[in-house]
Amino acid sequence: MTKLTKILLSIPSILGIVYMLTFWSDDFFKWITNNVIRFEHQAPIVNGIILIQISYLIYRLWTYKNVEKDKKTMWTVLLVIFNLITSLIFIWKKDNEFEQLNINNAPNNVK
Repeated sequence: MTKLTKILLSIPSILGIVYMLTFWSDDFFKWITNNVIRFEHQAPIVNGIILIQISYLIYRLWTYKNVEKDKKTMWTVLLVIFNLITSLIFIWKKDNEFEQLNINNAPNNVK
């Protein structure tokens, strides 16, 4: 995965974390959502881009043919349940590891 792709895929998680932090402080919450109508528009947008991110990451995870099914299943569950943090770990660390596993375990691999 290229650096640009990693940065673009990290944006939904960062937005989700910032959006989640708005509920911790009343002042910050009021700054983000001055009225309920804006809040009603923000939630589907944030959730929509996060669902697109989850879909792409799970698709990418399951395209690795030489990674054990147990690992893929575990990371799928983690990406769905704990997306905001797990997706950043997957994008910046685990994707490279799975890519190397996929290349190293490939039959008839020419380096």
